[in-house]
Amino acid sequence: MIKQAQKDNITNISTLIFDAIHNIANTLTGENEEKQILKTLDFYITMDINRLSYNNIYTYEIENQIVGLLLAYNSNNIKKLDSPILEHLKTKNIYLDSFEKECFEDEFYIDTVSVNPNFQGQGIAKKLFVYIEEKAKELGFEKVSLLVDFENPKALALYEKIGFKKNTILEVANHNYHHMIKMV
Repeated sequence: MIKQAQKDNITNISTLIFDAIHNIANTLTGENEEKQILKTLDFYITMDINRLSYNNIYTYEIENQIVGLLLAYNSNNIKKLDSPILEHLKTKNIYLDSFEKECFEDEFYIDTVSVNPNFQGQGIAKKLFVYIEEKAKELGFEKVSLLVDFENPKALALYEKIGFKKNTILEVANHNYHHMIKMV
């Protein structure tokens, strides 16, 4: 079952996000140790407003266990969504004006898709994509977008199979990513 994440049930969410974004988590949290990264991700997830907020996370549950998620938001709100994270980083003496560009205006941006390895190959990611495309249409968007790491051909193949097209190349956290879009 797919539903919006709840502030009081974030079990597994930070781990799923970390599994998907790897070194980007270091930039977002200002941490290098996995335990601290996960703790900071939990902090962000429970906040009402930021890019990693539970308000932007849609979970896939099996037997009341979160086994997959998709995190997406309005690209036009990126400054508002990043502000609380940038403020938190200042408490760690990390001063950034913004994060590297991941999306463009008027996109419903899919920031993160992650499925627990024990549940991969069961079509969960595809179901999350169908759900989020409907959500994007509901919200008045004409396209959804995402980034895929050059070093992740398996994900690239999946995204192309479900209709995403390469648009441009962006560099985030010293890695090249294909920016991909799909009209909905």
